[in-house]
Amino acid sequence: MEMLTAVVQLMIGVAGTWVGAEMLVRGSSRIALHLGVRPMVVGMTIVAFGTSAPEAVASLTAARMGSPGLALGNVLGSNIANIGLILGLLGLLRPIAVPWERIKGEILLLVGMTALATGLALYQRGFQIWDGWILLAALGFILYHYALDARRNRQEVLLARPPAVEGDEDPRFLLSTVLAVGGLILLIAGAAILVRGARSAAGLLGVPEDIIGATMVAVGTSLPELAASVVALLRGEQEIGVGNILGSNIFNLLFVLGLTVVAGGGSIPYNVSTTGLLLGVMWLFTLAVIPLLRRHGRLERPEAALLLVGYLVFSVLVYFR
Repeated sequence: MEMLTAVVQLMIGVAGTWVGAEMLVRGSSRIALHLGVRPMVVGMTIVAFGTSAPEAVASLTAARMGSPGLALGNVLGSNIANIGLILGLLGLLRPIAVPWERIKGEILLLVGMTALATGLALYQRGFQIWDGWILLAALGFILYHYALDARRNRQEVLLARPPAVEGDEDPRFLLSTVLAVGGLILLIAGAAILVRGARSAAGLLGVPEDIIGATMVAVGTSLPELAASVVALLRGEQEIGVGNILGSNIFNLLFVLGLTVVAGGGSIPYNVSTTGLLLGVMWLFTLAVIPLLRRHGRLERPEAALLLVGYLVFSVLVYFR
C-alpha cells in the first residue's frame, strides 16, 4: 500500500511539473518579448529560479532533518543530471542550435561558479555558514548584472518601437504574467509531491542516503528543468531551454547550496568518497559542454547521446563505488 501511494505521488508530480512548465515557459517567453529582454536572460533567471525551487526545498528539508549528505548530494547530483540527462535527452529529441557567442558568457559564468563552490568545499573540507553567505552574495551580484542587462535591452526596444497610443496597452501582458506565476506555483507544487513520492519509494527500497540524494532525489528535483526545457525546445525557444539548464546549475550552486548552508544551521562535511566523486563528475560534465557547443554552435544527436550514455554510466557505477 505504501509503495502504491508513492507511485501515485510520482505520477501526480510528473503531471504537475509538466503542465506547470508549459505555463511557465509560455508566459515568460511572452513577457520577454514584451519587455525586450533577451530569451537567454529569461531562461537564466525566471525559468531557472522556478525550476530550481524543488532542489531548494528538498535540500533545505534534508539539512533541517539532519541529513547533510542527502542535501549536498541533491545539489551536485542535480547539476550532473541537468547536463548529462536533460541536455542529452533534449539533443536526442531535436538538435539544439544556439550560437556560441550568445551562450559563451553564461557557460563561462557557470564554470566560474563551479570553481567557487569547489574551492569553498576544499578549503575547509566542507561548507561552513560563511561559505553559504559567500555563495548567496555571488548570486546577488549575478542577478544585479542581469537586471542591468534587462533594463538596457528594454530601453533599446522602447526606442525602436513607434510611440504608444494612449489606451493602447496590451492586455496579453497581464495574462502572460498570470500564466507564468501560475505555472511557477504548479511547478513547485508538482515537484514537491514528486520528491515526496521518490523519497518514500527509495526508503521502502532501502537505498543509502547519499545515493538517494545524488540519483533518485536529484533526478526527481531535476524533472522540472526537463519539463521546462523540453517545452521550450518544442516551442522553438531554444535559448530559454538551454539558458534554463545553465541557470539552474548556477542557482543550485549559489542559491540552493548557499541557502541550505545558511538556513540549515550547521556545516556540511566533505567526504572524499562521495563529495569528491560527485564534484569530479560535475566538473567533467560541465567542461564537456564547452567543446560540444562551441564546435559549430549546435548539439547534434550523436553528441547528445554521448552525454546521456555518460550519465547512465555514472548512475550505474555510483551504486558500486
